[in-house]
Amino acid sequence: MQYIVMFFLLLSPLFAADLNVTIVQGDAKVYQNLLTAVTKNHKNDNESNLQKTLLVKLLDISQQKPLTTEKNITLAVTQEEYLSLFNAYISTLLESAKMKADLAMNNAKIETLAIQIKKEQQPLLTTQLFYTFYTKKAQYEQQQLFVYKKQLLKIQDALVHSCSNIDFSLKNVVLQETILDKKILLLTKKLEQLEIKKERYVLLEQENSLAWITKQIKSVQTKQSQYYRKKLALLFIHFSIAIQTHSQDIMQEHKHIITFIQEHIENGNLIAHNVEMLLIVMEQEILGKVETLKAQGLQELKIEVDRLWKIVQQPLFSVNKTPISSLKLLLSSFIFLLGFFIGNIYRRYIKNLADKNKNINSGTHTLLANMGYYAIFLITFFIVLKVLGIDLSSIALVAGALSVGIGFGLQNVISNFVSGIILMVERSVKIGDYIELDNDLRGHVVDIKMRSITVNTNANIDIIVPNQDLIQNRVVNWTMNDKIRRFEIPFGVAYGTPPQKVISAVLEAVQKSNFQDLYNTSERYTRVIMTGMGDSSVNFELFVWVKGKEILFPKRTTSRFLVLIYETLYEHNIEIPFPQQDIHIRSLDIPLKVELQKGEES
Repeated sequence: MQYIVMFFLLLSPLFAADLNVTIVQGDAKVYQNLLTAVTKNHKNDNESNLQKTLLVKLLDISQQKPLTTEKNITLAVTQEEYLSLFNAYISTLLESAKMKADLAMNNAKIETLAIQIKKEQQPLLTTQLFYTFYTKKAQYEQQQLFVYKKQLLKIQDALVHSCSNIDFSLKNVVLQETILDKKILLLTKKLEQLEIKKERYVLLEQENSLAWITKQIKSVQTKQSQYYRKKLALLFIHFSIAIQTHSQDIMQEHKHIITFIQEHIENGNLIAHNVEMLLIVMEQEILGKVETLKAQGLQELKIEVDRLWKIVQQPLFSVNKTPISSLKLLLSSFIFLLGFFIGNIYRRYIKNLADKNKNINSGTHTLLANMGYYAIFLITFFIVLKVLGIDLSSIALVAGALSVGIGFGLQNVISNFVSGIILMVERSVKIGDYIELDNDLRGHVVDIKMRSITVNTNANIDIIVPNQDLIQNRVVNWTMNDKIRRFEIPFGVAYGTPPQKVISAVLEAVQKSNFQDLYNTSERYTRVIMTGMGDSSVNFELFVWVKGKEILFPKRTTSRFLVLIYETLYEHNIEIPFPQQDIHIRSLDIPLKVELQKGEES
């Protein structure tokens, strides 16, 4: 066997990178033979020493067996034995929690090593041994966790069956609890003082004193943890007494225990979950009245529902002396969303009807869709007012007052307000759209309010635009339906250049540019056309479709294609002309007569 293992070790680097099943599934005999083979190599480098250490650990794990579950767990007769059972339960939970955390770390290391082995062309024996060590360790921990689980079930069963027969001494428990609380308080104050001293040593950079104070803090924390565990055991006695006497404080003691564990016991959430399972089992087994428990559960549910009902009916604010509660707000919000949903369904129905019936033109179906949508929205608005309990007569009075105000100069305010509602409902301009109001104002819509919208330009300048400007004037929405736009880029060449040569060269350059934002379909495609014969040049335009974010930066995109055109014309020796004028001088047959006035020098 030894020679076979040695032969395998010599050949293992020759195989493709993969997990070595022989090593992973080996037993103590395999690891002993490997250790002998590695020792006989007489190497004393770090790699060989590491391999020997790993093989020794593998030998230990292979020969190690999980703890036996055959512990002497008997029913408790006295209060002290009952406390010992509960402490054993908590200790087992803590050990199990630590082992689960260690197992999670081992599994993470196993995954990392598996990836490393697959990446190596010649996997090292050391890596394989590391993988095997963590795998064996994880297997052992899985077995041990199973043992802990069985042991917890045995202790739980013993606690359940012992609780009803114990003669608890509540007076003794209260006395112990009082003494423990004083000790915990003293330790807490001492810990605070030690932390202050530690901070002083850190500032003074006194290493020796810092090491000593750290050790003291750890010692106090350990003692404090012990006291907390004793306190938890006493709280469990309180819970057990409540169960034994069928007290109404059972749920209160139950919650007290869970809260205490989460606040003061290490791995609090995990321990609290398991302890809560124990408490629930004890409540169900010892009380033994399923119907009573159901009634108690329904009663608690009813109490919670009543409490929640009172909360949602409490008024949050008032409108015209009408209290508005959260319940009314929820109902009105639901009705409003339902109306909005029905309005959208109506719009889609009209659109589908128009698509099927070609006799209905787009203008008619748009008008029908919008009018019906606004009518549904208005009806929903009045229903919401009714649900909120707002008197419509008061709305009429407010409307009358507003009409008077409009006559005194609030026309623009109301116009912007109504325009804002139209924009929000119609959604022709939405947040995120890229719009153009004139040649100098274009940018993203970042906010829509009742009075105005905010446009953020490419120069990161926020411009406030009144809503009525968007309703009354022409607005160019670059991204209303999609982010596709045609750019028209003019350029010129010298006279004498064949136009087809220019068109072919520019089209070929655009196709080979590999610009990711080019867009070409059977209807929208790149083309070059000749637009005229100017004074100095033959004029062309490049029509190119661009998609994506680049359409929002027209100058940058135009510059990119201008550079491409310039380089292409230069590469094909196509002349780009300068502005020029021809001056023609004709000879005259009539002699010119120049006379000098008197006083002028000749």
